[in-house]
Amino acid sequence: MRRLRREHPAALLAVTGCLAERDPDGLARRPEVDLVAGHGSSAALVRLVEEVRAGLLPGKVAAPGVSPDEVLRSPLAWTTGPGRTRAFLKVQDGCGRRCAFCIVPSLRGSERSAPSAEVEEAVRVLGAQGVPEVVLCGVHLAAFGSDRGESLVALLERLESRPPGCRVRLSSLEPMEAGEALVDLVAAGSVVVPHLHLPLQSGSDAVLRRMRRGMTTVRFRTLLDRAWRGNPRFHLATDVIAGFPGETDAEFSETEALLRDLPLASLHVFPFSPRSGTPAAALAATDGVPRAVVTRRAARLRDLDSTIRRSFARSHAGRHADLVSLSGGVGLTETYVEAALSAGCPRPGSRFRARLALLSDGTLAAHPESRPPDRLQGS
Repeated sequence: MRRLRREHPAALLAVTGCLAERDPDGLARRPEVDLVAGHGSSAALVRLVEEVRAGLLPGKVAAPGVSPDEVLRSPLAWTTGPGRTRAFLKVQDGCGRRCAFCIVPSLRGSERSAPSAEVEEAVRVLGAQGVPEVVLCGVHLAAFGSDRGESLVALLERLESRPPGCRVRLSSLEPMEAGEALVDLVAAGSVVVPHLHLPLQSGSDAVLRRMRRGMTTVRFRTLLDRAWRGNPRFHLATDVIAGFPGETDAEFSETEALLRDLPLASLHVFPFSPRSGTPAAALAATDGVPRAVVTRRAARLRDLDSTIRRSFARSHAGRHADLVSLSGGVGLTETYVEAALSAGCPRPGSRFRARLALLSDGTLAAHPESRPPDRLQGS
């Protein structure tokens, strides 16, 4: 927020999301903030911004004025816009899990999903409008449809059976609910791209129990091995927390060893930080890991992330790929790898087929081909 204010001193700075729900007054006291609004649709946020500009709000804190269900009723209202090369479609909100470190369930409420038929229609409309990729998003995306007697797998099966004019990517999914059926579908799909982000958080079963994750390392390994056997080009990513309360050197070593041994393409590393009101915050007060140790462990995991990202990118050299051109002269493959765009590549927001070449610095370059894009499982 401070950086945005420095870079745009005359802009109206609005803050929304979980922190705005949890501590609106604290945010409002910050001099760089003009508006604090909790969860709501983009249309409601736009209305509030207009009211601020018109001087109609008595203070900085305002409620969007829509119910949680309304946020999911009109997904097309906010997914596209100037400068966007992909569409992000929010189809689910809320979480029924109670992981020890997470404050989100108490802020987002119960699990709720947009109607499956409306999501399918939204994807088809976006594809028909020329959007090259639609990313399905949710707080607990793997639970999509459970409140309506529907499922994410059923939705994706319909899209696979009658392909829209775009490819589909899934945002982060909890591995406890993802399951074999979803992994198999994504591995073999032609619409849904081979990329899954499945947060593990620790490679130690003892730590996973303290985290209340409902997941074991054996179960996680089985799921990832199944995905990789189904498609060796699969981009498999995970989250990992360094320095969860009580994490010993031996438990951290278990995490590091497991991550090295799994068929992963990238890691998202988070040093543990307590969230007030969570069980993990109470654990940190009595059994916290020293900050210097947390920092050191996070750095080791980030080094590992750099290594496996480079290795995964190099494995694409000489292969064909289905790319979407992003802003800044780069393209994004179906396997979530960036490649520098050579001369003659289509404008941002285009989808095209290209051959990937390894550059001297270890990065990739994309050279467009004349054939239309498709998914090649092993070329």
